[in-house]
Amino acid sequence: MDAAYVSARPRIAIDGETRADLGSALRALTVNRPLNGMAHAELHLVFWGAADDDPGPSYRFLDVALGTRLTVAFGQDAPVEVFSGEITALEERYGGGAPRLVLLAQDRLHRLARQRRSRSFEDQSLDAVIAAIASDGGLAADANVSTVSATWHQLNESDLGFLLRLLAPFGAALRLDGETLRARPEAPDPAPIELDTNDNALDVRLIADLAQQPGEVRVRGFDPATDEELDASAGTPTSPGDGQSAGDLLAGLGWPAVEPLPRPFPWRQGLADGFAQGALDRRAHGFVAGEIRCVGDPSLAPGREVDLSGTTARLAGRYRVVHCVHRFDAADGYRSHLRVARAGLGV
Repeated sequence: MDAAYVSARPRIAIDGETRADLGSALRALTVNRPLNGMAHAELHLVFWGAADDDPGPSYRFLDVALGTRLTVAFGQDAPVEVFSGEITALEERYGGGAPRLVLLAQDRLHRLARQRRSRSFEDQSLDAVIAAIASDGGLAADANVSTVSATWHQLNESDLGFLLRLLAPFGAALRLDGETLRARPEAPDPAPIELDTNDNALDVRLIADLAQQPGEVRVRGFDPATDEELDASAGTPTSPGDGQSAGDLLAGLGWPAVEPLPRPFPWRQGLADGFAQGALDRRAHGFVAGEIRCVGDPSLAPGREVDLSGTTARLAGRYRVVHCVHRFDAADGYRSHLRVARAGLGV
């Protein structure tokens, strides 16, 4: 969507019904969308005034209650949704002007964090575990992390905490995509969003940092079923991108770059391979990273890619969005704030 045609004022819907009164009363909005984990939104509204059916001033929006489904979108003819969730907290503020109502909302992942369980998933792949927990939460699943069969123990953990713990060694992100629980490697973006430091990218800060980069990750473990030691290594990121990787640069400099990974301890060869690749990817994919503040664009989302221009050749090109914040302010308008990362440094 061309940012020049995006309305700066968001559309707010309650239980599927667009509420123009909420949109006009909105003074500030922040939508946080991480690559991994729960999205949340915060809305600040003036809730004192005259309603359409009552000309006298009074408190408004008393029908907006805890547990209400809330969506936020930008655009007029074809609005693009940037948040869908449920109101989990509300706050009233008085003094220093008109009374304000603050709404706090989280996406449906919050339901997976509401109770703790202790149970075992025996002889199942991690993908199957993700699908089972998604089904328990009334969600579909899109999982492609590991097909290795093993036994997975959930020990007094919430379903969300359990999944985040299991996925962390594989370097895979977990997030909600509509009504689907998504856990899979990030795919190349077929239509990256163009950002230019001379146009819609208002503030840009990027850094290429070798200090914490490994050139190779090695993992050792033991398989009790076969009574064999396990050994795995990874030296190339799954999505190396363009330019020189941290491993290439470290090899050229002759700097020590082999890093052993002591934890978690693998008990299947497939897990050892996944842990090694995941540990390398986690670091390598953030070799070049930074922050961008740009003209508001609702098509920006975690997992999307941006094509950055207006920098030196070594930093221009594609970046993955690893955190996206959409902000609206009645005084300053609509802006998007991004954290971005990639594995390669241009030459």
